[in-house]
Amino acid sequence: MARFKLLSDADLLRIDQASRALLWEVGVEVHDERALDYYEKAGAHVDRQKCRVKVPDYLISETLKKCSSSVRLYNRKDPEPIVIGGDDVYFGTVGIATNVLDINTDQYRAVLTQDLVDIIQLSDVLDRPHYILVPGTPTDVPSTIVDLIETKALLLNTSKHFITEAQNAENCKKVIEMCAAVAGGLDKLVEKPFMTMLVTLTSPLHFRQDVSDLIIETAKVGLPLFIESGPMAGGTGPATMAGNLICANAEILNAFVLAKAVNPEVPLIYASWARLLDMKVATCSHGGPEFAMLRTCTSQLAKYYGLPCGGGSVLADTKSIDVQLGMEKMGTGLLPALAGTNMCTGMGLFADENAISLETLVIDWEITGWIERVLRGVEVTKETCDLAVFKEVGPGGDFVGSKHTLENYKKESFIPNIMDRGYLALDKDPLAKEMRKRAKKMYPKLMKNYKAPEIPAEVIARIDEIIAR
Repeated sequence: MARFKLLSDADLLRIDQASRALLWEVGVEVHDERALDYYEKAGAHVDRQKCRVKVPDYLISETLKKCSSSVRLYNRKDPEPIVIGGDDVYFGTVGIATNVLDINTDQYRAVLTQDLVDIIQLSDVLDRPHYILVPGTPTDVPSTIVDLIETKALLLNTSKHFITEAQNAENCKKVIEMCAAVAGGLDKLVEKPFMTMLVTLTSPLHFRQDVSDLIIETAKVGLPLFIESGPMAGGTGPATMAGNLICANAEILNAFVLAKAVNPEVPLIYASWARLLDMKVATCSHGGPEFAMLRTCTSQLAKYYGLPCGGGSVLADTKSIDVQLGMEKMGTGLLPALAGTNMCTGMGLFADENAISLETLVIDWEITGWIERVLRGVEVTKETCDLAVFKEVGPGGDFVGSKHTLENYKKESFIPNIMDRGYLALDKDPLAKEMRKRAKKMYPKLMKNYKAPEIPAEVIARIDEIIAR
């Protein structure tokens, strides 16, 4: 059960009602004839001259009835999927960064394809992230195929489930074709999908051509869609958090209507990056309390509808790997996790989602381990409350050498990998060992365990052929 909630049942009902009214009274601007056809056939009111779609209440209810409460996401190594739904929490990376803080020079520079490969390989080695949303945008390849290069990097460098992106209908088809080549056929990919397609909506209430393309092409074959909306309160959404939630919720529900109109069986994940526009510096804030609060609320909305959910988490606005980074990432990671956000997505990124680094991913691995320990809670059973160990040790004794401690210490404790818990008096130069340096030192040790997925040469050649077409 989710441990943290901000909205009451009455709040959720009011936001739901307002979202439905918004889709009917104002509607969504849609600039795609195929999408308009699907909406009209499903029962929406379509004004082709104004490119406006208005969705009646009953159609939203019918769409939600077609949705599953969970989505099964597979990988290419283990037969068992991760099941997205309920209150289970998984952590993942997130994308769009075009800058990298170089681990060797300590300087910012543009993300190159090799940087993307490095971060994917590190993600593959670590037990968290549990899945990988393409974590960076290479700048050394043509922009027309950058999404295809990203997918190739994911296919060749990780066995974990991944969320990828595409720019248009043609590239979406190519991405699916590349993944099907690795799976051994489209039917096998759909049966056990090791990839999900990312769909990023535009606020307020505007459906881009590429959004329609991605939803239609992916839904047609039945692969999972991770559909997210991220209105900025005071910018692309109302300044009140309630108004921002209504905007995000309405946009996601509208996208679900299209997806289910294309294919009633398509797996859907309700996700959000609803956030705040910082009026002081005119940037979007991903590290403030409002971001974590909005994620809690969007997760509550998803659960209100019985939907699997995800969204931004473990994020930071700071441009340095510093105290602010730890403060923001813990806050934006812990609250959504306590709210039962199924896919907490943001590991590795910072600087308002504009930068990534290997060290940050290692630090986030530590932070999410800390959060996972909180989520496990306290086990109160007959065995854990047994007084036998007290009788063994007696008054004034200690438990250090007892068998009970040996048997329980590791499973009860969060054991850090890079956090410093040593004695100050025994450390000759404590200031020289700050967390970033410890993370940097850990990186090559972790990579000794990396093993690339085994993909036949002819399949790799097929992938390159698809990209070059």
